[in-house]
Amino acid sequence: MILENIIVASVIIASAFGFPVIACIIGAVKKRKVVKPLEYVPPRGASPIDVLIRYYGASAEPREIFNPLMLYWAERGFITIEEDCKRGLKLTKIKDLERPKSNDGFDSDTFEIESRLFGNLFKGGNDVFYTLAAQEKFKSGYENIMSDCKKQAKKVTERKSGKIKIASLIVSFATLFTIVALVGIATENKAVIVCAFPCVAIAMAKFALGSAFSDDGIPKGSSARFLLVPFFCMTGGVPTVIVFMLLPVSAAVILSVAIFCCVVTVFFISEKIDIRDGEQLKFYARICGFKQFLLLAEKSRLEMLVEEDPRYYYNILPYCYILNITEKLKSKFDGIALDGPAWYLGELRETLMF
Repeated sequence: MILENIIVASVIIASAFGFPVIACIIGAVKKRKVVKPLEYVPPRGASPIDVLIRYYGASAEPREIFNPLMLYWAERGFITIEEDCKRGLKLTKIKDLERPKSNDGFDSDTFEIESRLFGNLFKGGNDVFYTLAAQEKFKSGYENIMSDCKKQAKKVTERKSGKIKIASLIVSFATLFTIVALVGIATENKAVIVCAFPCVAIAMAKFALGSAFSDDGIPKGSSARFLLVPFFCMTGGVPTVIVFMLLPVSAAVILSVAIFCCVVTVFFISEKIDIRDGEQLKFYARICGFKQFLLLAEKSRLEMLVEEDPRYYYNILPYCYILNITEKLKSKFDGIALDGPAWYLGELRETLMF
């Protein structure tokens, strides 16, 4: 490959790769610069699911949402929690789930997801659920609910980021095809067209595994997925490696870089694009303000809040789990006198602390 073509190919790859990277930077800067008000509590109408989705956006991982929701339901009087040495925690239903009285942070779509999970726990008129004795039907239903929760999380950023993500995918695939064509022209090697196979393999791995299989009911962690990923890698990789052996070193390097950048953009960078509108940023800022307050607040200030509201600690605990700050708050709350929660029936109350 002549020097001019190497330079042209490098510029094309850099431009295509830089587009989604710049979009990620813009989104991160907007979130960093937003004014974060001082908040002693999270939005009162927001459940742990709402905070998880609005804070993390498309990168939210709802699989660990059960424990925060369990504490949230217990504090609101829907269930009691009791230790059972053989079957884990015993959850006893007190009353049906009700929507929060406050509309501040309330979302009907996430409440529907929350209600479905609560209904799966206590379906068939059964008012007792043991965490370690969950049946396969519950686990399957839990997977479906978590999938819906993930879809809801993606909607947080889709309003502003959706078109940019699609554009980044189109640009990535178009760039790879362009580099393949450029290499073929420069080397006068028609066999290089085989290098289009990675484009097809990457597209299949992205769209077939990312969306179609979820809708068909195959869990993301199923063995089918793990078998199909190497299948697509082999389908796209083996023909490409063979062609690489017939190309000049410079051409093979350029193609390798183009394929690598396409894979990284499609599977990683495009998923990190998080550009939010004003309303979404405002809610995000409030959660950040709440988190910063807890991390920066002096112990005496937290003591005053507990004195004003003895339930303060148990009200914020589910959200602390969501924000991954429980360990950092342990030293602050360890020395504060806390009444045991009425909804926890057991002798090891400290197991709920952190």
